[in-house]
Amino acid sequence: MILNIEAKKNTLRLLHHNVAVVSSGKGEDLISALVTWFTQSSFEPPILTMAIKAESRLLTTIKKEKFFIVSLVKKGDKELAGKFFKPQLLENNTIGGFSGKVYETGGFILSDSPAWLACSINTIVPEGDHHVILANIVQAGINSAGDSAMCLTETGWKYGG
Repeated sequence: MILNIEAKKNTLRLLHHNVAVVSSGKGEDLISALVTWFTQSSFEPPILTMAIKAESRLLTTIKKEKFFIVSLVKKGDKELAGKFFKPQLLENNTIGGFSGKVYETGGFILSDSPAWLACSINTIVPEGDHHVILANIVQAGINSAGDSAMCLTETGWKYGG
């Protein structure tokens, strides 16, 4: 049987993925980038599963620090999300020109994020062009309870398939 590549691509793009800015590191090594491949994979303990591009500086920093922050992007905020297509560094207490705060163990929480998660690495599976990270959720916060998180499908952008 031969895989129908076009059907696979279109079907995988129908999966729902939230849009988030993931950050890791401290000081001059603090880096952040847009990530769309993650999900909750356990209630107890609370585990987040995420895929990060294998050759990225963000993955290198996450591996070194063993910790990261997920700042969900607010529904409709394509300007913020688009800024993080390319990795952004900490500059004048902002990331990509957006305000927030450095988290005590590394990473950055965006003020414009409706909610965030702080995660410590449990396991990294180095398979394929994206490595899969299993991380324990160690802290969470809500910046704006009334806002919804952005989904990739509503942006018109395509990543995956």
